[in-house]
Amino acid sequence: MGDGADEVEEDEVPSQEITKGGAWKLYCSRLLTAWGDRLWAFGLGLLLYKIHPEDLSLIAAYGLANSAVSIIFGASIGNWIDSSKRLRAAKTFLIIQNFSVALDCCLLAAYFHWREEAVEYFGSWITILVSVVSIVIALVSTLASAGSKIVVEKDWIVVIAGGDDDKLASMNSIFRTIDLVCLTVSPVLAGALFTYTNYVIAAIAIGAWNVFSVFVEYFLLVSIYKQFGGLAKKIVPQTGTPDASGGIRDKITGSYQGWVYYFSHKVRFAGLGLACLYMTVLGFDNITWAYSIMQCVSESVLGILVAVSALVGIVGSLAFPPLRKLLGAERTGMVGMGALVMSLSLCVVSVWLPGSPFDPWLVEHNDMTEVIEDGSGIIEEAEGIPEDSCSSRTVDITSVSVLLTGIILARFGLWVADLSVTQIMQENVEERKRGVIGGVQNSLNSGLDLLKFGLVLIMPNQHMFGILIVLSFSFICLGATSLTTYACKEGKVDCCRRSKSDYSKANTTEPQEVPV
Repeated sequence: MGDGADEVEEDEVPSQEITKGGAWKLYCSRLLTAWGDRLWAFGLGLLLYKIHPEDLSLIAAYGLANSAVSIIFGASIGNWIDSSKRLRAAKTFLIIQNFSVALDCCLLAAYFHWREEAVEYFGSWITILVSVVSIVIALVSTLASAGSKIVVEKDWIVVIAGGDDDKLASMNSIFRTIDLVCLTVSPVLAGALFTYTNYVIAAIAIGAWNVFSVFVEYFLLVSIYKQFGGLAKKIVPQTGTPDASGGIRDKITGSYQGWVYYFSHKVRFAGLGLACLYMTVLGFDNITWAYSIMQCVSESVLGILVAVSALVGIVGSLAFPPLRKLLGAERTGMVGMGALVMSLSLCVVSVWLPGSPFDPWLVEHNDMTEVIEDGSGIIEEAEGIPEDSCSSRTVDITSVSVLLTGIILARFGLWVADLSVTQIMQENVEERKRGVIGGVQNSLNSGLDLLKFGLVLIMPNQHMFGILIVLSFSFICLGATSLTTYACKEGKVDCCRRSKSDYSKANTTEPQEVPV
């Protein structure tokens, strides 16, 4: 039946253990992690925008750097996970992530509290320094967060599910639901905190949460690891192999082998379909939040809208297990992609609706205006317009309303498709390569994210946002095509009913590795 250690690993996790004693620890750990991630994701976007509120360039620069480091280090992180004990990897990423966020929050809180004094004493370069340092720290926390997700979501729950793909689908759905519940509640509270207090208090609150939660999460991880004996039974490569060696050349070699392995694996088209969904501004991320604020949507209203979108996503998350049982993971993913494309069509329509700032020729006009007004004293007055314009004029919100409606409705299809691809990879990737496949997948996701932020840097002004919307929609369609290609290659499109998935052994035949 194959390797004895693998067989023991799956057999020693009885289903009663999951439902009776271990489930609450696993889900509480996920709750704390998701709450911190969502709170920080929402808060960081607003904090960076507050540093440079003139346009989206600072947020885009962070996104660009974030994607770049994820591409560079994604496969290496995956290789390190594959060559490390499960508990050691989980603890390392947890500590680095939480304390990095806390440190960044302290820096930004101090900057906003003493901003005027610092700029007066040190000059405007202090703003640039704070921006760079805060982004670097945020990048460290992002890499640690990516590693933590690979460890728990791509490996731990597969072992805990014990080879039952129906149970695995249920656990995936619960994990995603927890994540979306946090996405529902945390932006509402954070938006109110930013609106009704100030940015200093908000930053301190986010940092304090991360310091508190790291101790609780640490305890839960250790307890889960001890309870499920299969987690300790992992075959770790011996020191001296490319996967385990710490040399720079071996890390580069291992990273290259990871990419080759990924693109020779049968799940590549499903993974590429998921990656294409990252080349989009049609999601509730930092770019969309900043653009919405430019269109006179307040932080508190934005937080409520993010919560509503998460509720729609929860519906998709809860719909996934029955849909997968009825249609199979592949065709369920196609259903999700179809719903996603139809919903985001509204966003394309919004580009040409009343209230849309879309005007690709406005750049040249602004340049001329700045030349004419230079030295006239009018520029100083104009710099205050972004903050006062919403209250000093009548705002037509037709365009931004339709845009946000499309984004909210798309959450159903997005999470159905996301969970489908996640399940496909969990069922079809062998244990000893889960880390590297997950790492390369994160790198691909970040690569498309990098393209998005690069385009935003090229077109940072709101009147060019319509071009970004159209390009985003095109990549969503490309992602749907890629996932459909995978389903066709697996023979799932023409099936009248789902055949039982031979989870683990039959579905995890390794492609031959390419020697370097």
